[in-house]
Amino acid sequence: MENKVFLDNEVGMEVLDGKVVAVIGYGIQGQPQSLNLRDSGVNVIVGAGPRKKFPDWDRALEDGFEVMSIEEATQKADVIHILLADPAQPGVYSDAIQPNLQQGKTLSFAHGYNILYGAIIPPENVNVVLFVPNGPGHMVRKKFLEDSGIYGAIAVDQDFTGDAKEIILAIAKGCGSTRVGVVEVSFQHETEGDNFEEQVLYGGTIHLMKTVFDTMVDNGYPPYFAYAKAIRSLRTVIDVMDEIGIEEYISQRASRTCEFAIRTRGPRVINEDEIRMVFAETERGQFGRDWMEEWHYGMPQLHRMRRTTRESVMEKVGKEWRDLFGKG
Repeated sequence: MENKVFLDNEVGMEVLDGKVVAVIGYGIQGQPQSLNLRDSGVNVIVGAGPRKKFPDWDRALEDGFEVMSIEEATQKADVIHILLADPAQPGVYSDAIQPNLQQGKTLSFAHGYNILYGAIIPPENVNVVLFVPNGPGHMVRKKFLEDSGIYGAIAVDQDFTGDAKEIILAIAKGCGSTRVGVVEVSFQHETEGDNFEEQVLYGGTIHLMKTVFDTMVDNGYPPYFAYAKAIRSLRTVIDVMDEIGIEEYISQRASRTCEFAIRTRGPRVINEDEIRMVFAETERGQFGRDWMEEWHYGMPQLHRMRRTTRESVMEKVGKEWRDLFGKG
């Protein structure tokens, strides 16, 4: 696939003129994307679950949106932009979306999980597309209000109407992502690349930070000092590397002591064989299977891990540290 980046001046929104976009789910991504699209001139409605069960309905009403059931939103909309949690999507799709899906409509996702793994199998007479901003929802809104955006990705799995790519690029532009750049990928690369990133980069970095903290504290270092070393110092160097590049930071901005440490000791704390094993597990669907099984049984592992982490020394020290030192 061509390594093409789409920017604001290359993308139009005329393809959405006269169309209704229904955002399904008004949560972490649903709220900011809905607000951004509306501010960009898109006719947005919100499809929400039962009002007595979910807070989405009242939250969207407070933000001034027309809110209705998912069934009704699917019937009214030309583009159904599904921003529900991945494991919840198949049931909602089967019960509320599929029976109301008409020829020529566009199904849009923020993650290709259910399409890739076959939990949702759309009919052939609709578009199936994807747009994902590479950042948390609150940053999608914050950057938009700052006249910027969050780098994103788009994908097209089915192009029934012939303009599916233009439609999803317009959604990306309406959310602000083309202000900084949007790249086209496949559903597979978006889904499994995202899952791989979260397991190895997010998971690995967080566990590295925890291990640094625990090792220093176990060896007599003051907990506040260890916490700052484990988290705050990393944040500052990541920002610099993002701005100027990794090699420029290592060779020009870091001290020679730091450079020697990075180049000689850094590789020792990374298990490349294990990283490649996680990648292979992800590509053969093992991670997807494990996650769906975990959700099905009510997330017992996650709830247990949450309880353990909440009670850890690092979390308690972190709260005290932030109260003392704030965000500086």
